[in-house]
Amino acid sequence: PVPFFALFPFAHSVEAFPEVDDSLCVGQLIDSDERVILFLKMASSHSFSPELCGRVKTTIRSQLSARHIPSVIVEIKDIPYTVSGKKVEVAVKKIISGMNSNIEEGALRNPKSLQLYHDLPELQISQ
Repeated sequence: PVPFFALFPFAHSVEAFPEVDDSLCVGQLIDSDERVILFLKMASSHSFSPELCGRVKTTIRSQLSARHIPSVIVEIKDIPYTVSGKKVEVAVKKIISGMNSNIEEGALRNPKSLQLYHDLPELQISQ
């Protein structure tokens, strides 16, 4: 199972990288198990790379723990926020786990961002 962790220290560790503009970490349900997925929105003029993913994993291991290291790190173009400025973890978790997010688009500052999380090849589970 995905370890329980506070989002602030996790986001603080990841968003300290100048290449990262924003991030979102959620669990993806797979049958009766769950894996940690980290989404990174890159800062302008920076590129997503395996080298960056390695540095992020090393930082998470040293600042938090090995249990917090994401199974998959995915570049994403936008992170969804509510109109009050909170990240929308639950809806993203439901979408990447194949469920209906049941969120009102009017509750989101950037409603089109949720469309980015549907059918991501990086999150497909091979049977």
